[in-house]
Amino acid sequence: MEDGESLRMEVVGNLARDLRQQLEVLARYAGEGSEPPDSLVEAALACADLATLAACVLRELAPGAARKGASAVREAAGAVGDLSSLVETEAKALEGDHADHIMRDIRAAGWRSGLAARQADEFLEVLDRS
Repeated sequence: MEDGESLRMEVVGNLARDLRQQLEVLARYAGEGSEPPDSLVEAALACADLATLAACVLRELAPGAARKGASAVREAAGAVGDLSSLVETEAKALEGDHADHIMRDIRAAGWRSGLAARQADEFLEVLDRS
């Protein structure tokens, strides 16, 4: 592996660990009781980041690992969809700018994770043809 590729994979690994730590903190917070919409949005944004990160490294992986990576992308995107439903329900109780910001952020997470899922699916189609 070239030094550039090695560095890239190290950066990806560090980002993945950071995302894991963020999700662990959010999971602990969620276990303490009801989740305010802000923490659900943070979780959705972290899942969208994870989907994006996984989609970006698919081409660097061996075919078997790439298929697992694509599955991880779809799982993370699915989690964003589930969290979006919860956020939309919770945001109805909020008013004004706060509700607007929450809804903007959750839509952004949905868009980013959806893009990552489409990229993963396209990559798998190319992989299947080769």
